[in-house]
Amino acid sequence: MSSLQWVILAIVCGVVEIATSGFWFLWLAISGLLVALGVSIRLLPSLESQLLVFALFTLIFIIFTRPLVMRFFKTTDTASNVDALIGQHGLVTSRIDPLHYGQVKVNGEIWTAASAEDLEPNTRVVVKAIDGVKLVVAKAAE
Repeated sequence: MSSLQWVILAIVCGVVEIATSGFWFLWLAISGLLVALGVSIRLLPSLESQLLVFALFTLIFIIFTRPLVMRFFKTTDTASNVDALIGQHGLVTSRIDPLHYGQVKVNGEIWTAASAEDLEPNTRVVVKAIDGVKLVVAKAAE
């Protein structure tokens, strides 16, 4: 491939990175530019060597620099909808045992709930997970 083709590949990867912002295609774009540089100064004459260097640079960038960049650009995602219920505390309103669903009240709403242990009404529970439309709860620590 010519250096122009590698530059075009790098530009396409850069555009995809801008559209997705997952920091995967950024490393492909940078690797493409480095290979284009190597081709233009005639260090990488064959397609096999170009692909090998491209793969090597990409792998090195992803392994060593992506975690640093992800830490730097860490977003504070807030849980929404039912995912926000995980970790919330509630109160058992009808008996729950491992073979039968019961009900819990969390944030003023009644939910069907399952548990691996027997839970009597008025027991404080914590939401551990969500299974479909049911909460998976466990007895809350005192």
